[in-house]
Amino acid sequence: MNNLISPTDLQQQFNNAEFVLKTQQQIAKDFEKFNLMFDTTFQQIPLNKEEIQEKIAEHVSELMKEGETRLLQLLYTIDLSEKEFLSLTTKPDFLKLLSEKILFREAYKVFLRAKFK
Repeated sequence: MNNLISPTDLQQQFNNAEFVLKTQQQIAKDFEKFNLMFDTTFQQIPLNKEEIQEKIAEHVSELMKEGETRLLQLLYTIDLSEKEFLSLTTKPDFLKLLSEKILFREAYKVFLRAKFK
């Protein structure tokens, strides 16, 4: 991320239910392109960060079974750099960390859209 918003400030956006819901909708939209569907309540009821990350992890795990190429395509769609992805691959909590990165990248998209609309 660049310096439009700090990670701490972005984290604070998660206190805003509307922001959280828009982030969840953005996640659902990007994952849907890979036939990874969230239940309808995911797009209607704001969850806490940990619940969102857990749902992301479930879908990422599902996608990983299809092969690395599909996962990299998803990360490209989300705009998560290969460098960030590769830095996580050797970590024991890889899935948790990747889910967090995905969540924050999607949240950043929502933030930018709101800031520049």
